[in-house]
Amino acid sequence: MIKVLKFGGTSVGSAKNMKMVANIVTAEKATVTVLSAMSGTTDSLVRISALSVQEGKSAEIAETIQMLRDKYSTCIAELLDSHKAEATAKMESVLELIAKESADFKEYTSERLILSQGELLTSAIFSMYMQEAGYKTVLLNAPDFMHTDEEQKVDTTFLEANVKNLVNNKDTFYITQGFICTNYRGEIDNLGRGGSDYSAALIGGALNADEVQVWTDIDGMHNNDPRVVEGTYPIRKMSFDEAAELAYFGAKILHPATIQPCKDKGIPVFLKNTMDPAAEGTKISSEDDNSRTFHAVAAKDGITVIRIYSTRMLMAYGFLRKVFEVFEKYRTPIDMITTAEVSVSLTVDNTKHLEEIEEELKAFGKIEVEQNNTIVCLVGNLEHSQKGLAATIMNSIQNIPLKMISYGASHRSIAMLVETQYKKEIMQSMNDKLFGENNHA
Repeated sequence: MIKVLKFGGTSVGSAKNMKMVANIVTAEKATVTVLSAMSGTTDSLVRISALSVQEGKSAEIAETIQMLRDKYSTCIAELLDSHKAEATAKMESVLELIAKESADFKEYTSERLILSQGELLTSAIFSMYMQEAGYKTVLLNAPDFMHTDEEQKVDTTFLEANVKNLVNNKDTFYITQGFICTNYRGEIDNLGRGGSDYSAALIGGALNADEVQVWTDIDGMHNNDPRVVEGTYPIRKMSFDEAAELAYFGAKILHPATIQPCKDKGIPVFLKNTMDPAAEGTKISSEDDNSRTFHAVAAKDGITVIRIYSTRMLMAYGFLRKVFEVFEKYRTPIDMITTAEVSVSLTVDNTKHLEEIEEELKAFGKIEVEQNNTIVCLVGNLEHSQKGLAATIMNSIQNIPLKMISYGASHRSIAMLVETQYKKEIMQSMNDKLFGENNHA
């Protein structure tokens, strides 16, 4: 049985946690184990990169590097015996590379190289521990087989051809890194924040795995965000489509891109809790759960609304195509869109090119931009033929002002846009009024 297991930063955040991870890996007989960097590492590396382009920040950079040294030194001291010197030398080599790249910073290549070091160091230390524990272990270098093209899409053909040759011994535990890759220029790069989930799913797909397991510090996917809402509960099973909607609209436990490679191959994904391995967690598969109408809620912050008013062009042939071409030009995805007779409203969560987009859209009419918004997405069996469904949903949030509603694009979800100040209120209200004891899986 081929299993691909992925562990997040908190799961490998200390020597104690790494020992728990090793127990899970061996108990599950994992074929490939994909690791994130120790918790807090990537944030520190992002900080170093940001400071590197500023004048007079060498002391702060050195301080951040020392914090990393302290973190990893403590882990090595508590975790390793015979490999302690080797791990310490590896750590110092990594920190020296970070300091060198920071001092001679090249905005694109240096940043990517610095950000990759957390996964490389964490996986090396964990692999040494597995070897010390007496297990046959091979450390794989993810950039050797995880390649992306000019559009930053993973070359799955290359991945499949290469990873199968590397993972060829059934009595071996293969350890590798999530997040990092090689780009089309041959430089080390990454798949974006949270990309370790995606790495695991891609590897699972390439190996035609029997299952992919994503281990975090939460007992599976909850029906609502337990960090924001009281009275949530874990969902034991959900479909690929529902999980994809929830991940895209803010469910932090899973990276949005994770689902597709597994859905394409029909590989179930299990969300499990490293701190409580016996907990059931959540199974995501092609199987629908028709036992409940409402399944879960997720929220996505940092949403910007762009409204275009045009009495002259809105209903003209090709108008929306021209609007979309502006966003395509700046590689900015649109989340929601609604149209009226003389206006179109849409939302984005990437504001990197907002000024340029706004300037080009002015050719179409009057432009309004509103920030500090949140998309709240309700997922479930929302069949259009159900009478009173919309009324039930709207009644559950009747005291919250809505700015936009998107419903009808699928039978799975309804998305609502609110000012971020109403986020907690709308999520709690839906939790109280739509998710009762009878809805529990």
